[in-house]
Amino acid sequence: MSEFALQAIIDGDSLQLSEVFASIAAAESVDPTNLRQQLAAEFFSGFTHTNQWDERLQPLLNQFKSAALKQIASDDEFYCGEQHPLRAFFSTITPPASHWCARDSKPNQQVFDKLSALLALATAYWSGSEEEQNAGAANLKQQLEEFTTWVAAEDKRAAMLESRLCETELANLKLVSAETRVVEAINHSLAERPLPTELHNTIAVTLKSELQYWAFNTDPAELPQLPLWKSWQRLLPALGQLFSGEDIEVDDQRLYEQIPLVLAELERSLQHPNSNAQAYAQLVEQLNHCLMCAIQKQPQECALFPELDCAGGQSDHNTHIPKTLLQQTESISVGDWIIFNGDGSESIRCKLALKNPAIDQLLFVDHTGRKVMNKNTKDFALCLSTGIARPLQTQHIAAIINSLLPPLIERANRSVQAQLLLQKNKAEQVVRALIAQQQAAAESAERERLAAQARMEEQLEARRTAARKAMQEARTLADDKMRRDAEQAVEAERLRIEQAATQAAETIAKHQQATQQINELQVGAWLEINSEVNTAEKLRAKLSVIISSTGKYIFADQVGRKLAEYTREQLIALMVEDQIKILRNGDNFEDQLAKVIRGLRRDIS
Repeated sequence: MSEFALQAIIDGDSLQLSEVFASIAAAESVDPTNLRQQLAAEFFSGFTHTNQWDERLQPLLNQFKSAALKQIASDDEFYCGEQHPLRAFFSTITPPASHWCARDSKPNQQVFDKLSALLALATAYWSGSEEEQNAGAANLKQQLEEFTTWVAAEDKRAAMLESRLCETELANLKLVSAETRVVEAINHSLAERPLPTELHNTIAVTLKSELQYWAFNTDPAELPQLPLWKSWQRLLPALGQLFSGEDIEVDDQRLYEQIPLVLAELERSLQHPNSNAQAYAQLVEQLNHCLMCAIQKQPQECALFPELDCAGGQSDHNTHIPKTLLQQTESISVGDWIIFNGDGSESIRCKLALKNPAIDQLLFVDHTGRKVMNKNTKDFALCLSTGIARPLQTQHIAAIINSLLPPLIERANRSVQAQLLLQKNKAEQVVRALIAQQQAAAESAERERLAAQARMEEQLEARRTAARKAMQEARTLADDKMRRDAEQAVEAERLRIEQAATQAAETIAKHQQATQQINELQVGAWLEINSEVNTAEKLRAKLSVIISSTGKYIFADQVGRKLAEYTREQLIALMVEDQIKILRNGDNFEDQLAKVIRGLRRDIS
């Protein structure tokens, strides 16, 4: 018997799976029904573990569980074909059920209602009798098809909404990124530095707006080479060092050295392209005025420039995130589903819709394509490390089945090997007993042959002794005539005795040869036997049985019908009389052993 194969089973060979259960049951003395129920329970456990549904769907799944386990345990076809009704049902409801979570929206409630109705229908269908299932099969199929069509339409609508959302968010994130870059540049040089109060609003509004315009409309890689941007990268650090405050005094020598350079740089910046020439010119004029007041030691009100806020809500860039956590974040791809656990018991299931390393932002949407949240890479890495976020595990039905069947198949193959070994041992015991029986019969026949030969030799020697004695008595006769008569008589007697001795020797030799040939006969030998009705007719007979206890040999014709039955002595006598002729001896022991083992293997298979 060949070993069981996983590929053959999952390709549709349910009969082989049934043999797997039967082999394990026979070897381990268990009920095949229990094995099927255990496998069904393992499948359902694997399904719920790798496809974790929202807690509001769990009661519906628990109600469906008993009906599903009953159907799976009673039908091996479930594991062998994707078209099986229950397996197709699992495949249909798994994606929407795995991605659903409680959210306050009409589309979300529609998914819940349809899943509830479909699970209730499936529970009633597979809990019913065979007649009820036959009657309700068409309705269940129709409901599944309608649900599949509806889900496909909703997925298409969600994909369109998601696409538009990504485009909008990408533009917003690009704006936020530009604002963040400008705010960081201004804060780095001016935050908490003394500046004339009249410049605070100008820098926070006019300068920020101008730089943000160019940061938004210029490729990030080209921005550092933009003339206006380069100019302000030199101006901002200088402005933060040229005005005195309450606790900060600027050295006069610095003022005389730096202010002329700053004024010249401001004049040159007017020649660079800008988004609003009038507003920018007013900005430069106001800065020139304040700088001239500073170098001329004219009084002007100064205050610390407050740090500008960023609308993007960026996380602290000083936060250190381990490289391993960042690598884990990088492994998350667009389209992957994530579960976020909130402060309460409810969780949010969302899909990564947008991942743009250039702006360091991640956009998450729900199953309807609506926005759930934005995260930057560092915040998301922290969520993963603290367990607030984790990838949503989903596994296809075929993958679950492929992981469950190999251990079962391995158990079945071990059971088959054990059964084959047991049968082999039994066959060897039978063959050894047969060999011992044949050897005992051969030894017994050899002892009988030797005893018969000894008896024949004694008889021959007795005849020779009598002949010698008669010849001796004849010689003692005195009368010539009587001597001649006696000699003639002795001679005649001698000739007769020699002829008798020769015939006896031939008879003994023929008898010994016949005995040896009969002893060498094996079951399966073919003989030619003279018909008792017509001596000219020759019958072909096959030796079918040798009964050692009675010494009987039973012969059959070519179709297996009994033809004749003789004892061993009768066969020897017929052989001596040339009434039978051996055409072919039977198989020897090795051939018989091979036939027995081949027969056993055919029976097992």
